[in-house]
Amino acid sequence: MPPVWWATTTSPPRSPGGCPAGDGAGGCGYQDGAARLCGGRGRRAALPARRGGMMHRKGRKGMIRFLVFTDLHLEDCTDGLRRLETILRHAKEAKVDFIVSLGDLCFPTEGYSPVMEKLRGCGIPVYHTIGNHDVQDWELPVSLRFLGKERAWEAFEAGGYRFLILDTCYWRSQEGDFHFPNKQRIPSQYPVLPEEQLQWLEAQLADGQETVIFSHMSLVNPFARRGIANKEAVQRILRGKNVLLCMNGHDHGSDLKQLDGVPYYTVSSASQFCWWGGDPPGSRVENLFYKDPLHVIVELAEDEIRIRGMESSFEGLTPEDVGVYDYRWNGVDVHPIARSCVLKREKKE
Repeated sequence: MPPVWWATTTSPPRSPGGCPAGDGAGGCGYQDGAARLCGGRGRRAALPARRGGMMHRKGRKGMIRFLVFTDLHLEDCTDGLRRLETILRHAKEAKVDFIVSLGDLCFPTEGYSPVMEKLRGCGIPVYHTIGNHDVQDWELPVSLRFLGKERAWEAFEAGGYRFLILDTCYWRSQEGDFHFPNKQRIPSQYPVLPEEQLQWLEAQLADGQETVIFSHMSLVNPFARRGIANKEAVQRILRGKNVLLCMNGHDHGSDLKQLDGVPYYTVSSASQFCWWGGDPPGSRVENLFYKDPLHVIVELAEDEIRIRGMESSFEGLTPEDVGVYDYRWNGVDVHPIARSCVLKREKKE
């Protein structure tokens, strides 16, 4: 039977800039300005020790641990390499099995080659999804070469689990599906997951192996140009399959939804909340930078998923300064946090 999950604990923000433990305890270890893993109730989260590596005896799956970050946007940051170095240091300290970048890392140009050198030299496998800014002015092959990828969508396995990377950077018009940066076309839908990937996704899930799915754009966010336009088609494919978790970036905020037993987790940006407004809409853009590079560590175990997030603070402008008083934007929470949660498997006979 496919797993059914529910969130047993989360760490929502208590107040703008406050402790995300949600209990008023405060003090999640960041009074000195340093971001910490947030375990809720005002405690620093502890990472459990491994037991026998990724696989237990008798073929049972053990714990596998990986780090996920997204939307670093080094082209916007004056301290982008520092942020990346912090993420990589945390990955090494946590002894993760691999790292996933959910896209919008940096422009695929020679000036950003030090970014890839740091990633290739970190000693940990790194997997990339394609983000819209990775291909906004470059053809896909250029970005693939820069990232060291053979194809934009792929599957890999680790610890007995299957991991799928999707490419959601497509427009759809009456003429068909087109990958970015086909800006000369006037699309009727954007973004979409093209038919070829839908068929591939269905085939990958057919054997029932426990699977985690990564994408840049959300597979569930209903806001225009945030989640994929053909989300219902994807959700039909996932329904009843052994999908443990879907993770995405792009929205520069934190979110957790569940649909048909599948958790969909949106990872906060490693650099900023990007707000646009003005009159006409979009004429004013503000990048509200976080002090620290937000990211999460995910642990898959036999009966639960632990997502261990962190919190930071805004460096300058806050959402209140641009009129976002409820800290909600495009369907996500834009507090400077990456939300922590635990998802447990429901026992059914």
